[in-house]
Amino acid sequence: MKAHATGERRGRSSGLSNVREYAAAEEAGQSWITGFRKLVASPATVTSNWLDLTYSGGSPPANFYASEPLVAAEVEADKGIYVPTVSTADQYLHRLTLMALAASATTTSANNTPFMLMDYLLYYPFIDTDAAGEEQLLDNTVTIPRYDAGQVIAIAQSASSAVGQFTMSYTNQDGTAGRTSQNTFTLATITGGGQSLISNASAAGTLPFVGLQTGDTGVRSIESVTFSVAGGGLVCLVIVKPLMRGIMPQVSRRTTSSNLESYGSAAQYDMILHQARPPKLEAGAVLGLMLRGDGGSLATTNFVGILETMWN
Repeated sequence: MKAHATGERRGRSSGLSNVREYAAAEEAGQSWITGFRKLVASPATVTSNWLDLTYSGGSPPANFYASEPLVAAEVEADKGIYVPTVSTADQYLHRLTLMALAASATTTSANNTPFMLMDYLLYYPFIDTDAAGEEQLLDNTVTIPRYDAGQVIAIAQSASSAVGQFTMSYTNQDGTAGRTSQNTFTLATITGGGQSLISNASAAGTLPFVGLQTGDTGVRSIESVTFSVAGGGLVCLVIVKPLMRGIMPQVSRRTTSSNLESYGSAAQYDMILHQARPPKLEAGAVLGLMLRGDGGSLATTNFVGILETMWN
């Protein structure tokens, strides 16, 4: 199975474990810097709902998960934040800098926005949330391309008119098939737009990941989905590998009077300071962000950032 190909190197040193190694890698030119920009669409997002930023337009281009329904597909490389392929060494995340830009002078809804940087692996598009009582079988001809397993997010691909409920049958991190997820609610939303649909209660804020069967830590593949209560829309299940998380505490905006001062700053995360080990980026990684709009709607907000990698 392709997922095990990268596991052969797990016994190697993680590298970049101290300041000297970071400095040596930069001095040797073993680093990369790339910028990105995403603009959330105009329909309002729901407060406390997670939002898949790869679904938004900008650079890289929008990832709509548009392929054959119910058939597993890899997320296309050009839909992720670009990092170079390094064949001679292991590549790691060095630094991530993010800034939210308000759409108007008084908008502050992007303050204190939690985010997660993830590697997008495999997706199953256009699952019908109205097919209550029907087991929707998924095609797994394409297998997980990196890692042994990941977590599952549920992304709205169309407006949903009701609160639905589903479980999924999946293969876990050990290769055991026939595992059953926890009962999961899908929430009503006025638009697709990449909003997460999943909750552990019918009226609660969304969760980032589908709850798994007790004892499981990840998912290799999803075999089927069964809705016990119709949700009135279409959803895409995506297997992702979370790499890091943080919070953007401020939004950049201007005042509407006086001397039109600008306020707000970028959030910068250095792995040597904020994580015990820098996340390793597997070859072919498709990097993207999920955000949670805790301060209100994230509609029409610009998110810009710089991602830096290193290898040694």
